[in-house]
Amino acid sequence: MIERFKPAGHKAQELSAIVMPDEAFKPIQRVIDTTLGQYDKTIGYLYQGIEYTPGVVGDVVLSRGFLCGTNGEIRTNITEWREYERNDTENPIKWFIPPAPIILELCYRTQHEDTVVSREAQQSWHKTLNPKTWWLRTSTITTYNNGQARVRHNWSISAGSIPVPEDNNIDLSDDNTPVVNNFLRAILGKRSYSMQHVFGQYCSSMQLWTPSNNYTAKRVLVLGVSSGGRFVIDANDYISNLRPARGVAVAKKLLTDKRYEVRDD
Repeated sequence: MIERFKPAGHKAQELSAIVMPDEAFKPIQRVIDTTLGQYDKTIGYLYQGIEYTPGVVGDVVLSRGFLCGTNGEIRTNITEWREYERNDTENPIKWFIPPAPIILELCYRTQHEDTVVSREAQQSWHKTLNPKTWWLRTSTITTYNNGQARVRHNWSISAGSIPVPEDNNIDLSDDNTPVVNNFLRAILGKRSYSMQHVFGQYCSSMQLWTPSNNYTAKRVLVLGVSSGGRFVIDANDYISNLRPARGVAVAKKLLTDKRYEVRDD
């Protein structure tokens, strides 16, 4: 399905960075575990042609819901999540915690379809981004130092350094300042220009939170809807805060196991 976007409110020099060509995506598919005893054996959704690490494009599977421990607990900090990613016994599917650009990309793709599977995936995103208690953890880490932010995705892959907007609580719109747009590009990736359209499906008003610009700290990026009814891109969340996460797995590795099958409905 092809979607055309018309950027609004941007400076002329920014347009080359945000205008994307028309795109067509392969349908989202269901991935099931044939060994499960229950009626619904869905473990996740297959998205094709995703850049899941810089310069590497492939098919990925998004977990159906939040990743939890064996007793349903939520891991409390980055160290625990990274240990989980490397633990073949606890994590045989090899889920990893996606950074913010992958989350935005998957939400974007989901909204470009109207099938049984895509509607189900979209509903899962609504539940994920409108949780009753917790906001969604990403693997995007931002280290602040006196008005500059060093951004890393997938916990440790550098996306460079960028000036931090002077205001630390910004109402976002289609006409943000160049400093805000550049910061959003660093933390959200190439789809940042479509952020308002995509995340606006979960809550129409939107805010960006950062530390004050003279602050020095390491923070993790989380996403969710606040009690005040705003979608918040929180680039100021404490590393040790209790946050749930969804997982992404590389399909090429996962689907070599014959217990997993791909379905169109």
